[in-house]
Amino acid sequence: MFTVQKAISEAVKVFMKAKIGKLSAVKLLEGSGNGNVWEDLTIRIEYSIDGDYTQSDNEWFVVNVYRGEDGNIKAERVIGVW
Repeated sequence: MFTVQKAISEAVKVFMKAKIGKLSAVKLLEGSGNGNVWEDLTIRIEYSIDGDYTQSDNEWFVVNVYRGEDGNIKAERVIGVW
């Protein structure tokens, strides 16, 4: 289990590694858990490219954060689902 803060941190790392644009907002879409105890979370990161949000609106940057079979927290970008 992990906290929302930890999940957001892991999702932002995935976004920063992609080097798409400037982070604007982080939104929790769905997950399993509550409060500070989560098993998985799906997080949307909104962003801008040179001040334009068109790509962010059309191509969501979504990251699934979950605990892997090895017990470590995993964060992976989801493409084409949303």
